[in-house]
Amino acid sequence: MNKIFFLYNSNSSFKIYFYFLKSKIINIFFKRKIINFKKNHEQLLKQKKNTNNYFSSHSFNFFWYLKKLPPNFDYLEIGSYEGNSAIFVANNFIKSNIYCVDTWIKTNEYKNHISFSEVENNFDFNTKKYQNINKFKTTSDNFFLHNKKKYDAIYIDGYHFGAQVYTDCINAWKFLKIGGYLICDDYIWNFYKNIEDNPCFAINKFLKKNKKSYKIEKISNSQIFIKKLNNR
Repeated sequence: MNKIFFLYNSNSSFKIYFYFLKSKIINIFFKRKIINFKKNHEQLLKQKKNTNNYFSSHSFNFFWYLKKLPPNFDYLEIGSYEGNSAIFVANNFIKSNIYCVDTWIKTNEYKNHISFSEVENNFDFNTKKYQNINKFKTTSDNFFLHNKKKYDAIYIDGYHFGAQVYTDCINAWKFLKIGGYLICDDYIWNFYKNIEDNPCFAINKFLKKNKKSYKIEKISNSQIFIKKLNNR
């Protein structure tokens, strides 16, 4: 119930509640596959350098939607950390083209965290064998300012402060192909005291701005998958 109250306080529409509860029910039937994907990715990570594994529990959902795209799809992620999600995509979709954007600079979300120079070193180590992973060390604002490319899927997991999440969603939407997926991490994450500063409120604001141009595919405990239908 805490998540429902959080969604309510985050100005969520009825559609959000519906897809959140629907996803909960559907997950019951895919429980074994979800567990297997998680275990398989954790096995891959044993060969890598990781201080935190934030991604493995999401691996089945990622595979489920990315497999619907063309084999050589273009995938962009804002916020790459140690490359966990990027190597999952590279390992499971060998023809994909992966673009990783991160500053590798510590924000207030990581007060008690290790040095981010070590995080970046881990990213470099973890991704070095993958020829289809491209690294961009810059802010998301700067990347989008100079970007000319359209993407089949964009994963937003950068700075989680609401205003930046909203900006990232707006910018990502401009460069997302019709039929592509916008994936936002930490959707139901209560970090900031001011509810409007959390990702959920910002993403809901973005969705209300872009009515009739998207379809919600899934809402898990911490992520939302959005399919772009048109450029309205």
